[in-house]
Amino acid sequence: MIVQNKEKEFVSNYVVFDLETTGLEANTDKIIEIGALKYKNNELVDEFSVLINPEISLPPIITKITGLSDEDLEKERTIESILPEFITFIEDLPLIAHNSEFDLGFIEINIKRLGLAMISNKNIDTVELARKFIPKAYNYKLETLKKYFHLEYGSHRSIDDCKTTNYVYQYCKDKALVVKS
Repeated sequence: MIVQNKEKEFVSNYVVFDLETTGLEANTDKIIEIGALKYKNNELVDEFSVLINPEISLPPIITKITGLSDEDLEKERTIESILPEFITFIEDLPLIAHNSEFDLGFIEINIKRLGLAMISNKNIDTVELARKFIPKAYNYKLETLKKYFHLEYGSHRSIDDCKTTNYVYQYCKDKALVVKS
């Protein structure tokens, strides 16, 4: 399972990614947005951002949270054509996500459903890092951490959440380097 393939070191080449979905269950809910930012030597080098037609109506709560509607997604491509592009984009780089088990669970289920070759990328969960390196946070939700750091990014859209996740990752990485020296 890719979810259990944890990276143990801080890395400089990686992909931060985030999904928006129709719900919380990878077995039954659908991916509606994938956002990813590719970093080499800690510098942003590429971006992947795509809306996805889930081929079902969005629950009203998802429209409220993301601002996305059925009309926004109805003309978009489906996961069948987008997931292979995402897999190509991430290469074999470590994947960083906030609550990586959630996002990777959706990726893994869809890879299996589509009969694609399973990826073996290492992964890093910024929730785990935040718990260790940001002990004064009220909680470790991405929205809370965004406010904690006074970041101006939006929320509940993939690329904005990737930017916040990367900020948290770099903050924790810097804290770990201070502790090491």
